[in-house]
Amino acid sequence: MSQIVEKMRQEIMDRSARFEEYTKGTKDEYNIYREHVQYVYKYVVMLSEGKNVDREVLELAALLHDISMTDWTLDRSRHNEFGAEIAEQLLRENDYPEDKTQLVKKCILNHSKRRQEYRSTEEEQILVDADGLSHFDVIGKMYSLPSMVMGLNEEESVRFVQNKLTGDYEELSDDLKCLVKEKYDRLMAAKCAEDLKTL
Repeated sequence: MSQIVEKMRQEIMDRSARFEEYTKGTKDEYNIYREHVQYVYKYVVMLSEGKNVDREVLELAALLHDISMTDWTLDRSRHNEFGAEIAEQLLRENDYPEDKTQLVKKCILNHSKRRQEYRSTEEEQILVDADGLSHFDVIGKMYSLPSMVMGLNEEESVRFVQNKLTGDYEELSDDLKCLVKEKYDRLMAAKCAEDLKTL
């Protein structure tokens, strides 16, 4: 692991810990590094193996792609835009090469489904794939967002999780869909929260 990657790992871990402490005991309590980012990082490493991609850029994008979620003052629906700006600032402060900084920024900005038509690099798709695959690892936990944080009833919460993961599934590279197809099919057949907990 390069020095800049280790530094950005520490940055997201510190910000995640501060956010978790700030929200402790509330419905918003969450540690984005421990509960999400570390899994995206794991998938990025796995998916980039043997490919002609900039692995360091991908590792940085994985670590920083949701960094804006650690700032409770920012609009979460635009987390990719704010995250790209924060990543750019952090990397420039650390004298990271500008061309690589821009590629990290582009990966983060375009990992949102709303920006899929702007993706043009393999690094961007690998980040999207890693993010999507990581969500399939925590389906049961995903239920708490719509039910506890958003206040949706059980049926609405199950539908929310199904819709979210349908979006992730559809954005996965075709050769990776087989990894989660069985789980996806079971998810789509889920009728209640208990069904999600078994996935």
